[in-house]
Amino acid sequence: MDSKKPQSSSHIPNGNHFDRINYAELEVGAVVSHQSYTLDKESVKKYVSAVKDTSAHPKTNTVDPAPPMSIAALSLRGVVNDLKIPGGTLHIGQELVFLKPVNVGTHLECTAILSSNSVRREFRFIVVDLNVRDDLNDYVMKGKSTIMLPVDISG
Repeated sequence: MDSKKPQSSSHIPNGNHFDRINYAELEVGAVVSHQSYTLDKESVKKYVSAVKDTSAHPKTNTVDPAPPMSIAALSLRGVVNDLKIPGGTLHIGQELVFLKPVNVGTHLECTAILSSNSVRREFRFIVVDLNVRDDLNDYVMKGKSTIMLPVDISG
C-alpha cells in the first residue's frame, strides 16, 4: 500500500540502513522500526482494491473510516523494510487489537519493538510488538507479529 512519503528511522544495531542486518545481534527491547505515515485516500483505495475488501464500514462517528487492516499493513511494511527481511521469510502469525477507528487523512506513528529473538533448529523466530498512534497521540492499534526466517540468512 502506498501512502504519502514515510519518514523512517530504526534502531538496528549499527544504525546504518544500508548494511545487511545480523539478526542474531538484535536485542529484545530494541526499537526495530519507527515509521510515520499519512493514510491518504488514494493509498486506502489501492489497499481495498488489492485485498478485494468488500466489507461495509462499521457504524462509527468517523467521517471517512480507513479499513483497520490497512493500518496493520502499514505497520508491518515498516518492520519488513527497516529489518530488511529477505526472501524466504514467512510471516507466521499476528495478533492485533484495533482500539479506535481512524479517518482517511490521519497521520500515524508506527513503532515496532523486538520482544523475542530465538532460534529453533534451522529457523530464527522474531517477534515484534506493534504500536500505532494517531495524530492525537492515542493508540489506534496494538499487537504483535511473528516472523520466521532461515538461520543461514539471518546470522
